[in-house]
Amino acid sequence: MIIWENLLLAVQSLRANPLRSILTLFGIAIGIAAVLYVVVLGEMTQRRVKERLEAMGSNVLMIRPGFSRMHGVRTGSNVVNLKWEDAREIASTSEAITVTVPTYSSSATVEFKDQNWSTRITGATPEYAAVNNERLIEGRFFNAAELNRRERVCVLGATVREKLFGGASPIGESVSIRSSRFTVIGLLAAKGETWSSPDDQVFIPLTTAQERLFGVDHLSGILAQMRSAGDYEEALFDIETILRRNHRLRPDQENDFQVRRQDLFLSTIQETNQEIANFIILIALVSLVVGGIGIANVMLVSVTERIREIGIRRAIGARRSHILVQFLTESMILGVLGGFLGIVGGTIFNHFNIGGGWILPWNWIGYSFVICAGIGTIAGLYPAYRAANENVIEALRYE
Repeated sequence: MIIWENLLLAVQSLRANPLRSILTLFGIAIGIAAVLYVVVLGEMTQRRVKERLEAMGSNVLMIRPGFSRMHGVRTGSNVVNLKWEDAREIASTSEAITVTVPTYSSSATVEFKDQNWSTRITGATPEYAAVNNERLIEGRFFNAAELNRRERVCVLGATVREKLFGGASPIGESVSIRSSRFTVIGLLAAKGETWSSPDDQVFIPLTTAQERLFGVDHLSGILAQMRSAGDYEEALFDIETILRRNHRLRPDQENDFQVRRQDLFLSTIQETNQEIANFIILIALVSLVVGGIGIANVMLVSVTERIREIGIRRAIGARRSHILVQFLTESMILGVLGGFLGIVGGTIFNHFNIGGGWILPWNWIGYSFVICAGIGTIAGLYPAYRAANENVIEALRYE
């Protein structure tokens, strides 16, 4: 009964100064909304990282040319040293690697009727689709016969399809790449953004890219699929042994190539996002502290305005503990209501700004209520203590 009376008194007191109460609530609400935004954004990042890993494959190594050096200083250009023979030897010699996919990439403009788009042209072998977990939504990938005959066929990424064809099907259409006509035989499903743009490229047979389109005999890279992610050390040793021997590197010379795991890129992105999230949560918690200071300020003003009321209550029998609990209840209600507004507003904002459906991190919602109730209680301690210790006679005389 006493608790219910304190709640009613607290609500009446807050309603007596609605503007002041609302402004105080906003201070807490913004802090809680910011915390929920970071939490939901982190969860969405985790989902996207998982999707990228599933799309790319965690058991795939990327072999790239190293950087050239001049007088011992690394330049910005890559050395030209990876050959198709390197890929074949790695696949045939290493037991840890099941298949290799040689690739060559370069930029070019793709044209279709009056549309054109500058993109990346990637020459590869038919195994590329399986190794890189590419999913076709229309048509097919090129085959070994088309690779051997250096056919002018291509498979479009989702971005290129959108820029050149809009929503129309590109299958069977002819596009122009560096004045050569290519027939579109396949369309890949969108993978989304990572550190690069996997959807913004066109795939053609490697022989066509090297001999008919760009006139080169080297590779941009080699994809090496391991038996499992646990074979990384063995696979790395085999790759380094083979390539150092083929490139005739002395023991004192550094590798002129780079070997990287695809999933490490996303792990780095994930770690960076987590550091940023922690920093933003820290800022949000600071805003909660500022909101708590606002509650303390409002409660002190309320105590000053209600000194006569406190005196009358004490005179008719209220104890100091009753006054203390009353003002603590008001302070805690401010904190909890601010938290509730922050949760509702933050959830709605996250839904429309981040997407991914209605994501409700229930554990953080529970934490938010506890934090807000705690902030409200702590912020109200001094004002409540001051109210409870007002001198009754002086309070009754207060005008």
